Amino acid sequence: MNITQSTKGDNLISIKISVEKADYQETVDKTLRQMRQRANVPGFRPGMVPMGMVKKMYGTSAKMEALNNLVSENLNKYIFDNKLNVIGYPLSDLDNQQPNDLENQDDMDFCFEAAIRPEINIDYTNTMVDFYHIIPEEEDIQRAIDDMLERNPNTSHPDNVGENDRLEMKVREAKDGKEVEGGFEKDGLYIHMDQIKDKGCRKQLIGKEVGSEFIFNFAKALGSEEAAAKVLGEGAPAASDFNIIIDDALRSEKPELNEEFFEKVFPKQDVKDLDTFKAKVKGEMEKQFEAETDPILFNKMIDEIVAAAKFDLPDAFLKRWIVENSQGKISAEDVEKNYEKDYVKGLRWQLIEDSIVQANPELIVTDEELKNFVLKQIFPGIDYATLEDDMKANLDKIATNYLKDGPQKEQLKNQLADMKMTQFLKGKMNINYTETSYKDFMKKLEEERKAK
Repeated sequence: MNITQSTKGDNLISIKISVEKADYQETVDKTLRQMRQRANVPGFRPGMVPMGMVKKMYGTSAKMEALNNLVSENLNKYIFDNKLNVIGYPLSDLDNQQPNDLENQDDMDFCFEAAIRPEINIDYTNTMVDFYHIIPEEEDIQRAIDDMLERNPNTSHPDNVGENDRLEMKVREAKDGKEVEGGFEKDGLYIHMDQIKDKGCRKQLIGKEVGSEFIFNFAKALGSEEAAAKVLGEGAPAASDFNIIIDDALRSEKPELNEEFFEKVFPKQDVKDLDTFKAKVKGEMEKQFEAETDPILFNKMIDEIVAAAKFDLPDAFLKRWIVENSQGKISAEDVEKNYEKDYVKGLRWQLIEDSIVQANPELIVTDEELKNFVLKQIFPGIDYATLEDDMKANLDKIATNYLKDGPQKEQLKNQLADMKMTQFLKGKMNINYTETSYKDFMKKLEEERKAK
């Protein structure tokens, strides 16, 4: 066997594999012997079919299989041994490949065309991207603070039921003011005073002491039997009276904007006054806006770097490769028509991205990084480093199970890779930021969308 390589054009080579009979005949003979043992031919016992008949029946297919495996194996080995950095995989070389007669020809040539990844040098200093830095307005900051107050209420357990309390009850089915023996019962039933629609029933509850026991009708209180059934649960006689005991009342009240609240929202950050608190909220909002707009900036950086990086592509080869890689879903006509619009940018960016990652291996997503990323998605705000070992082990098990889903794992890995690449490019490229409000930013995005 002999393998030779020749240049066909910029970043395009031809690989010729010359095969002689001695390279594959032993494999063919072995395959035919195995086929002889399995052949079921009328008039012959198993394993006793004449070899000449076996060759006539299966010789060509056995030869084809041996050649396919031999050529494929040696093509891959040649690429690996010669460190050829190819794009995709080689295709048949239509310019050099001559027809092979499998039945009558012993020595054959197989020619392949391969695209070589171009050498890509990126001068980040010659890039410039215009983008926006969103500054929260006073009304945005106040809205965020109101939301924090809503999500971080002061809670207490009062002795008497108030208008907006959440109640925990014991419930027993009752009739004529007495509990029904063997009737429906439920402990730990929760209901919020907001759910009580009937004014009389609200009046009945407000002011009751925790521990009080009395007869109550949920269907009347909640406005319908359907609403009562949802609260009481499956199997409950929703229309019935019930003997209830109020076990607890939970009251949530809007906290004051004081040091206690500041410490609750920003623990151990020494926030003592309202101005410092607002500045902290503003800073956190700017970070959040930046995280939300980074994917938009990433696309703009890709556009700029693709335009700035100059290298040639073997377009004719890549068009063929797209068609063959689509498994019949894309025609050559479709690729020819939409190549520049739909494919070139993606192909060029993929090559650029691979080049950047090869030069900066820290951009490769590790299993540990992916695990931590998943845990932050599932348990936002958790400080993994401060957890006890047994809790870490439990969380690791959750992340491992979450990543067993192959497509889901790949999606998360790509998402994290894009985030790492975004931060890398932000540190390398020139970005001209213009300060704007969130409302104006959204308007500008809509204007850009319409202009496309």
